[in-house]
Amino acid sequence: MKDSLFLRSLLVCTLLGCLCGTTQGRRLQLGNCIVNIHTHELRHHFQHIRQGMISGDNFKGIRLLKKEVLNSLQGEESCCFLKQLLHFYMDKVFISYTSSHSLHRRTTSVLANSFLSITKDLRVCHADANCECSEDAMLKLADIQTMYSKLDQTAGTVKAIGELDSLFEWLESFQHH
Repeated sequence: MKDSLFLRSLLVCTLLGCLCGTTQGRRLQLGNCIVNIHTHELRHHFQHIRQGMISGDNFKGIRLLKKEVLNSLQGEESCCFLKQLLHFYMDKVFISYTSSHSLHRRTTSVLANSFLSITKDLRVCHADANCECSEDAMLKLADIQTMYSKLDQTAGTVKAIGELDSLFEWLESFQHH
């Protein structure tokens, strides 16, 4: 009886510890800026719509978020690039997304709200001069926006949302240990 109670208490403590660890997010160091981003939650929500986005992408030979471009960003410029990229997603991509699937609409809304929260943290870094915008980073962002604009609105939106896994992977590369 006593051992059973001890084991249950230990299990509850372990479970609570795991839950607390996941609510804190990951500390990502983007140059001089450190932000908490819940990449696991972003991925979780994205998984609900990922397959629909990939199957709806009729331009598989085109990439907006090229891994080599994301990985070429220096730590100092990653903060500003991320801030601008999230604004692009909120101002152009998510706002343009329409779907007959209510789950897809809800999920993109959750992702957009998460991106808004992240940009608020990045705005603080920018205000503290910890988030420098290099010309190279702005050119890379402009290339993404140009490629997006070359597609029709629906195709560009589906393409951009379908490539979010590349963004999440890039973000996770900045995990602060």
